[in-house]
Amino acid sequence: MFDDEEEDEGFDSQFNDELERYEKMIAEKETYYFDSETLEQIIDHFIIKNQLKKGLTAIEFAQQQHPNNTTFELRKAQIYSTTGQLKESLLILQDLEKSEPFNTEVFVTKASVFSQLRDHENAIKYFEKAIDSAVDKEEDWEVEDIRFDLALEYESIHDYQNAIKELKKLLKNSPENESAIYEIAYCYERIGDFDKCIEYYTMYIENNPYSFTAWYNLGNIYFLKNNIEKALWAYDYAVIINEDFSSAHFNMGNTYMQINEFQKAIESYTKCLEIDGDDALTLSYLAEAYERLERYDEALEYYEQSKAINPEIAEPWLGIGIIKELQGFTADAISYLNRAVEIQPENANYRLVLAEALYKSEMLLEAEAQLETALQLDPKYSEAIILLARIKAEFSIEEAIEFMASLEHLEDLESSVRVYFSILLWKNGQKTDALLLFKKEYLIDANSAKTLFLHFPEAQEIPEFIQILDLNND
Repeated sequence: MFDDEEEDEGFDSQFNDELERYEKMIAEKETYYFDSETLEQIIDHFIIKNQLKKGLTAIEFAQQQHPNNTTFELRKAQIYSTTGQLKESLLILQDLEKSEPFNTEVFVTKASVFSQLRDHENAIKYFEKAIDSAVDKEEDWEVEDIRFDLALEYESIHDYQNAIKELKKLLKNSPENESAIYEIAYCYERIGDFDKCIEYYTMYIENNPYSFTAWYNLGNIYFLKNNIEKALWAYDYAVIINEDFSSAHFNMGNTYMQINEFQKAIESYTKCLEIDGDDALTLSYLAEAYERLERYDEALEYYEQSKAINPEIAEPWLGIGIIKELQGFTADAISYLNRAVEIQPENANYRLVLAEALYKSEMLLEAEAQLETALQLDPKYSEAIILLARIKAEFSIEEAIEFMASLEHLEDLESSVRVYFSILLWKNGQKTDALLLFKKEYLIDANSAKTLFLHFPEAQEIPEFIQILDLNND
C-alpha cells in the first residue's frame, strides 16, 4: 500500500504525463483520445494557472470528444465570467440550470456573475440556492465557502447584520475559520459594536499572532473607543512585526497627537516619511505636531513642503494660515485660510477658523457669512454659534438675543451656548432671566463658571454671579 504522500506523488506524475501528452497533441496538431476526467483536470489546471485561452481551447477539444459532459460548458461559463464576458456566461448558465436544476456549482457561478453585474438581489438568491443544494448533498466544505461568499455579498450592500448572521453560522460549524473570524470583526466594526469587534480580532490574533494587519486593525478599534493605551499597545505590536508598516506608524502619530505627546508624534510621522517618501498629508500632520510645540519655523517648512507636493489638499493651507494669524500677519492668514475653505467648502471647522481671523480684522460681515455657512453645515456647532452671536451683538444686542432664542433645540446644545446666552441677557438688562439660566447650568455642571469668565470676565466682580458660585460651594 502507498501512503497518502506516495499516492499524491503518483497522481501528480500521472497527471503531468497526461498534460504533456495533451500539449504535445496541440503543438503537433494531432488528435489523441483522453477520458473526460483527465480533460476536466487539464482544464482546471489551465484555469488555476490563469491560462484562460488554453483553457478555452481545451474545452473546445473536450466537447468534441465528450459532447454530453456538461462540466465543460460550465467551465466555459466560469472563464467567461473571469474575463468579463458576463452576458455570455449568464446565457450558458441559464441553459445549464434548466438541464441540471440541482447543480451547486452552477448556482455559485451564477451568483458570482450576478454579483459582478451588481445585481445583488439575484446574487444573494443564487448563493442561498447553492447553500441549500450543498446541504442536501452534505457537501459541508462547500457550504462554508458559499456561506462566506454570501456574507461578502451582504457586505457589498452594507447589510452587515445579515453578513454577521451568515458568518456566525459558518463559525458555529468551523470555529477556527480565520477568514470568517477576520471578516466578522470587520462587520462589527462597521456597525459600531467595538467590543464584539475587539473580541473577534483578539480571537484571530490568538491563531495568527504575527498578523501585523490584525494588530493594526485592533489598534484602530481601541483608538475609536478612546482607549489610547491599548491603541498604542496594538500599533506597537504591528510595527514590531513589520517595521516598515507605514500605516501603523501614521496612526501611532495620530494617537500621540490625541494625548499631546507631540515629540513622539513627530517620531512616528518621520518614520512614515522614511518608509514611504515625501507624502503631502504626512508632511502636513508632521507640521501640525511642530506647530503644537510652538516650533513655528519648522512647522511652516513642512507645511510648505506639503503644499508644494499637493496644493489641492487643505491641511497645509489651514496650518500656514493659523501660524500666520498667531504671528500677527492676519491679512496673510486670511488669504491662506480662504484657500483652505475653497478646497474643503463643507468643513465647518475651517470656516470657523477663517471667521475668527476675519473677526479679528474687524471684517464682521465677512465673518458672519462664514459662520452662517458653518452652521448650515453643522447646526449644533457651539463655537460657531457663540462667535456669530458675539458679532451680532456688536451691531445689536437685541438681534443677538433673538438669534440665540431662535436656535432649534437650544436645550440639546452644549452648555457653553446657554451660558453665553445668559451673558447676553445680562448685558441687555434682563438680569433675572440671565441669573436663572446661568444658575441652572452651573448647578448641572460647575465648569459653566469657566465659560462664563472666558466670555464675561467682569462676572468675577458681579455679586449676583458670585452668590450663585458660593451657593454651589456651600
